[in-house]
Amino acid sequence: MPNFVTISATFIMLFLTVSPTWAAQYQVTDSAWLYSTQGEFEDVKESLVFAIEEQGAVVSYTAHASDMLARTGKALGITQAVYSKAEVVLFCKAEISHKLVAADPHTLVLCPYPIAIYTLTAEPGTVYLSIRKPLQNLLEYQAIQEFLEKIINQALEF
Repeated sequence: MPNFVTISATFIMLFLTVSPTWAAQYQVTDSAWLYSTQGEFEDVKESLVFAIEEQGAVVSYTAHASDMLARTGKALGITQAVYSKAEVVLFCKAEISHKLVAADPHTLVLCPYPIAIYTLTAEPGTVYLSIRKPLQNLLEYQAIQEFLEKIINQALEF
């Protein structure tokens, strides 16, 4: 019968063999904040959803962006896919959203919060997570931005 040390050592070796090395890189564009890591899309997405749930939020919808673009691209004569896989995960955190809309009821358009996750056909093995650039003129949005950054950083730690 194998002992605890043997089982633990086997599990650790298995984990290190199948677990990708994730070292987040950060970039700001005109419209978004981009994070990238090396790994498999499904593994990073699983970590993202886990991080969202760990922060007390619930995924309300996942938009399958690459599927939609592939489907509509055919009708438009577009044959070159930009993404191998692309989704936008939508979720909300009640405490933050209530503060946001209490300050300005017209900011409802900012809920739910999106995080895009995608791989580019030109860059296999690199998974991107992106969030919209923060709204500097809306003080209440700062809490959302910090929340999104916390989720992404947690997701990329796995």
